[in-house]
This record gives sequence, structure tokens and C-alpha cells, in this order.
Amino acid sequence: MIALLYLFFIAGLVCLTYLQTSRSIYVRCSGLFLMLGVALFYGLRQPVFPVTLLIILFTCALAGFLSDFYAATLRTWHFRVSNEVFWGMIIGGMIGMFFLPMAPSLLFFLLGSWIGAMIGYLRSGRDFSIPLIIKACISAFTGSFGMGVKLLMGMEMTYWFLYFT
Repeated sequence: MIALLYLFFIAGLVCLTYLQTSRSIYVRCSGLFLMLGVALFYGLRQPVFPVTLLIILFTCALAGFLSDFYAATLRTWHFRVSNEVFWGMIIGGMIGMFFLPMAPSLLFFLLGSWIGAMIGYLRSGRDFSIPLIIKACISAFTGSFGMGVKLLMGMEMTYWFLYFT
């Protein structure tokens, strides 16, 4: 039975990574909800209810959900950024990581992300305006930060679930 719970918990972590491009916040955070549900099911089956585990996991799930919600809100509603900018930032960051052996820092990753976001903005067909390009790049970074915090909270939930079980 515990092996099945581990499997569902890992499935929640996989959902967090593969459902990032969905427009719905609930679909993007479905992995957090699945992980919290598995932990609740595990806690209900124990003779002593692990309150500490559920408090930690609920806090992590709430922090991950809110970070992704506010980052997505800033990215789509306030800054009006298209998916091309976001995907350009992701691809540019991956290309920038190839230059990591040249200088072991985040400089090339951040520079590649910024250039990729600018190329994505230019590919989206919008007007060429330096303030709008800077605004789009900042919002793409905000969106990736929210996704990163959500993924980090999912990994933290996995750690604490394995620690308590």
C-alpha cells in the first residue's frame, strides 16, 4: 500500500513538471493537490494522525500555488506577455547553460534567458518598443520565478513525505 502512495506522490511531482504550459492555474498546480491528497490519505490510515506532516505539506502547497498564481497573474494580466516570450526565455536559458563551463555562474543563463525573451517578443509580431520589450522580459522572469518556486515546493513536499513515512 505504501508503494502505491509513493507512486502517486511521484506522479504528482511529474504533473508539476509536465503541465506547466496549461492556461488553467488548477491544472498547473494539480501535482501539488495530488501530493497533498496522498499525504492526507496516508495520514488517515495511520493510528496516530501526523499533524506535523500535513501542516508542512499544506504550507508548501499553499506557497507553491500562490507563487504560481501571482507570477502568472503578473505575466498575463498586468504585463500582457505572450507564450512566445515565455518559451523564448526558457529556450534561451537552456542555450545559456551550455556556456556554463566558460564562467561558473548564472551570468550566461540569465543573459540567454533575457535574449531569448527578447527574440520571443520580436517573433510574437508586436510593435517594436524598447520599454515594452523590457516589460515583457521582466514579466517572463517573474513567471519563471513563480514556476520555480512551485517546483521547489513540490520537491520539498516530496522530501518531507519521504522523511515522515
